[in-house]
Amino acid sequence: MQNFKVKFKIYQKIYRFLIVILTFSFLFFNLNISVFADVQDEIVERQKQIEELQRQIAQYQQEIIANQSQARTLETEINGLNAQINQIQLTIRSLELSINQASAEISETESQVVDLENTALKHKAALAQFLKITYENDQKTLTEILLSNDNLSDFFNAINDVRANQENLQLTIEEIKTIKTELEEHQENLENKKSEFERLRGLEAIEKTGLDRTKKTKDSILKETKGQEKKFQELVQKSQKDIEKIREQLTFLQQHGIAAEDAVKYAQLAAISAGIRPAFLLAILEIESRLGQNVGTGNWKDDMYECYIRLATIYYPHRKSYYLQRAETEKNAFFAIVNKLGINPDSVKVSREPNYGCGGAMGPAQFIPSTWLSYEEEVARLTGNNPPNPWSIEDAFTASAIKLARGGANTKTRAGENSAARAYIGGSTRCSSSICNYYANTVLRKADEIEKNL
Repeated sequence: MQNFKVKFKIYQKIYRFLIVILTFSFLFFNLNISVFADVQDEIVERQKQIEELQRQIAQYQQEIIANQSQARTLETEINGLNAQINQIQLTIRSLELSINQASAEISETESQVVDLENTALKHKAALAQFLKITYENDQKTLTEILLSNDNLSDFFNAINDVRANQENLQLTIEEIKTIKTELEEHQENLENKKSEFERLRGLEAIEKTGLDRTKKTKDSILKETKGQEKKFQELVQKSQKDIEKIREQLTFLQQHGIAAEDAVKYAQLAAISAGIRPAFLLAILEIESRLGQNVGTGNWKDDMYECYIRLATIYYPHRKSYYLQRAETEKNAFFAIVNKLGINPDSVKVSREPNYGCGGAMGPAQFIPSTWLSYEEEVARLTGNNPPNPWSIEDAFTASAIKLARGGANTKTRAGENSAARAYIGGSTRCSSSICNYYANTVLRKADEIEKNL
């Protein structure tokens, strides 16, 4: 009996110790909430700055549109280029803020993931101790507990301790479930933030290239015309259908092995057949070529199929069924495509696995296999190529044109093209994320540049 009393006192000490651990975890969590609040305040402040820059960018856009509606003179051309330069400079500043904001959010989310993992470990340790105490208590009958105490008050205190232990056991289990759910949400959010970060950096690089090109265009016009309207009009006539100018504007497509002449030829064929502007299609494909820096450098098995397996088994086991199914879906779609074309699956290249998600996108249009299958019939109808080939410039450009037409680009209005660009990058014509806003504006500006020389 004396031995049991000693054990019971030990259990009480363990119980109190666990309560201290859980209390400390709670206080530590509250401290992190305070730090998180500071980061959130900084993010909110950045967002205000971004919104102000976006307002100024929109004002310059109105100025650019106004210049475009006027007769093309030296004065309107220089005014338009100045407005465009100012707009791009503001866009780059806004992108830098967004990149810094995304970086801060990534760091904060990574910190939250670590904190949740540590909290989960503490709760699991507490759970193990609670289970141990519960098991050992279950080995004793009420009679044994009654006989081991000198009076009834000690007996009831012991019973209350047992009940409290059981309640804390249940509470700890529920907290572990909650932490697991929060951890899964934070991990998924982290993946999305990394994707956003990479796209923002890609768009910033595009804008910087565009800024340099616009400044050179302005300087070139002033140098060649020497301020004379007659010479400017001669320059305008010369620049129409200027393949050299178009080469300067399609640098990223050319880096992926598509000659400017072929890009223009097939873009015009695809755009006209789908009912959209060729310049808009070329702008989309050029920007996609820069954002998809992993184009044509990957293998279907390593960068697509096994990538999804890794996501399912290593990185995101809570979404195991989704990623395993995705692996099989894309693999089956890929083999359906290459088998119809009679191509060795290992002889064709797909996009390499990026820092987020998986690769597997095919050809100039960068459609993933399952998406390509949904466009095959329409591509075949417009091109006469059956089965269509995602690695063919003609078929790939046509697929992109169809997708843009479905998004609203067939209206050939700025609003329709804006919606189509948003759908192309974000999956919805109503996408209002920072990525969709930047992407749509960059595409429309690029289309305006190309239009002048097409």
